[in-house]
Amino acid sequence: MSEAAESASSLADDRAYLTQVMAEIDEEVRRRRASGDLPPRLERELDELFLEHSPVAGRGGGLDQSLRMVDAAAFIDPVVPISSNKSGGAVIKKGLRSLNLWYMGYVTHQVSQFAAAVSRSLHLLDDRLTELRREVDAQRVPPAVVVEAPWAVGPDAWWVSATVEAMSTARGRVVHTAAGDGWLVRQLVDKGVDAYGVDPRSGLADKGELDGLDLREEEPLEHLRAVESAALGGIVLSGVVDGMTHGERAQLLEVVCDRMAPDGTLVVHSLSPSAWWSETAPPEADLSPGHPLRAATWPHLLGPLGFEATVTEGPSSTDYLVTAVLSGAPTVR
Repeated sequence: MSEAAESASSLADDRAYLTQVMAEIDEEVRRRRASGDLPPRLERELDELFLEHSPVAGRGGGLDQSLRMVDAAAFIDPVVPISSNKSGGAVIKKGLRSLNLWYMGYVTHQVSQFAAAVSRSLHLLDDRLTELRREVDAQRVPPAVVVEAPWAVGPDAWWVSATVEAMSTARGRVVHTAAGDGWLVRQLVDKGVDAYGVDPRSGLADKGELDGLDLREEEPLEHLRAVESAALGGIVLSGVVDGMTHGERAQLLEVVCDRMAPDGTLVVHSLSPSAWWSETAPPEADLSPGHPLRAATWPHLLGPLGFEATVTEGPSSTDYLVTAVLSGAPTVR
């Protein structure tokens, strides 16, 4: 076997081992969630501590995480260790260190000063880039407006049973956007699904959290951006895609595609255009920058991203459900 083939085989073995370890960790987390040993609030606190103190973790690491490593390596210690396994080695090393310390200390002091100045400059650059990104996002992609018709959402809605069935075989966590008080998350959890919810509206998650559900008051797109790539087994979008512009919707779907695990399931519930302009539409429909798509447009939109989509019309044709499965590795445009 050639050296290149051996290297490729070793890399494949390492990846397989890492995948196995991550699967074991995920299974342990799911077990602890189910038994109540891992409350949602404690899990979020652990996530925040990990993001605060962990080094760069693969391709998902940001510039701020890289700068932490730069800060840690900026100081160069000229006092080298003198421990030795050989007789007299420590004495010799100590003597050499004493002879060279004045010289090495002079050099390392200047190098450390230079590294600290570079690190500071990079921090200023990171702060400026972060500020610019926020300004651009605020102008181009404002937070999604939740548009929910009372007759189209809730535990008794026609599309809920189909959604629960589609997510019952999801491998990995399932997130529901515009989760409200967790009415859908509750049904998913009762079916054994590792589900949680996010909602940008203030105060709605409090009641569900008292019931032990994992609900978070976050803007859906920003939450998905913070999720690790291929970490979700299923995503339920309801109440958020209807009022988006084409650019907002495209950006959301690109993030969804990247965060979805292979063979993951995406469910989209949307009002139909006719219901959007009817007298029974919620007031938020008039305030939204965009409008819902026709049902037949979704397979055309999701196909290039690697999804195989099917559409189910509601009983009164006022809303519809899109169920899409990600075939193989995600393809982000």
